[in-house]
Amino acid sequence: MTKIEFLQELAKGWFGNSQQHSIHAQLLKARGLNKLADKIMAESDEEWDEAKKVNARLVELGVTPKVELKDYPVITDIKEMLEFDCKESSEALPMMSKALSLFDDDYVSKAMIEKFILDEQDHFNWVKAHLCLIEQIGMENYMIEMLGE
Repeated sequence: MTKIEFLQELAKGWFGNSQQHSIHAQLLKARGLNKLADKIMAESDEEWDEAKKVNARLVELGVTPKVELKDYPVITDIKEMLEFDCKESSEALPMMSKALSLFDDDYVSKAMIEKFILDEQDHFNWVKAHLCLIEQIGMENYMIEMLGE
């Protein structure tokens, strides 16, 4: 995979994942789980911004970005939703780290991807913590915790 193809795949993935998280946040908000919905919507906004940054970088590199979304499922079960996020993050992190070597001659893109890796690690840690919380206190108590204004 070339560095341009990798950047295009990042944008495609983040645009799709942003839409998935936006839908999940709306579904959670409809159930009154406002704290969780707000966190998931913030994640959606962050992914949208990351995708836009990738597309801006592609333009800087003289490449016309593609209008594509990676297809992601809409998941209504909260634990399954978090498990899916955990799995996606655990697969994305090593893939992004491995791809860094493609950008040894492109400091700007490499620094951008390094920041994405840190953000993805933070998200992974948050998801893992919430999955552990569900395991410790049970789904009903977790849902009560996620209710809010």
